[in-house]
Amino acid sequence: MSDLALLRTPRQLVLFRVGDTHYGLDIEAVDEILPLIAITPVAGAQGGVLGLADVRKRVVPVFDLHWKFGVPRPPDGRDSRLILVDAAEGPVALLVDAVEEVLTVQREDFQQVAPPGDRRGLGYLNGVVRRDNGLVVWVDPRRLVPDDVSSVLQAA
Repeated sequence: MSDLALLRTPRQLVLFRVGDTHYGLDIEAVDEILPLIAITPVAGAQGGVLGLADVRKRVVPVFDLHWKFGVPRPPDGRDSRLILVDAAEGPVALLVDAVEEVLTVQREDFQQVAPPGDRRGLGYLNGVVRRDNGLVVWVDPRRLVPDDVSSVLQAA
């Protein structure tokens, strides 16, 4: 997706934190933000899949973004959240350390980035948003979550 397509008009991002890094998701990609709920582990699930959660009578896989970003997972805290998004293969709940705010992004705040080195592992990047207190990594949930995460539903 080109930066022109990403920022035709000002956009709103849901800002969240995993470890010390701030990330953003387009608000249109976020279905719901949930406090931590019961997660049922599924034996043999692929890396990053914590298990399944019952979200309003819909069973969805829970994907750990600590695993994806290579960050140690701290104990779940009162700020820990699940962000329900539509990934490539269907709904997925993303485990994050905190959801912090909704930020309106102007075109001049956004910069598309070419990931260094092997780009296959960083294809989920839309770009970076500059803020007074640092950078926000703008991610695309359809490219962030591996395509076969939803296959855990068939295994359960």
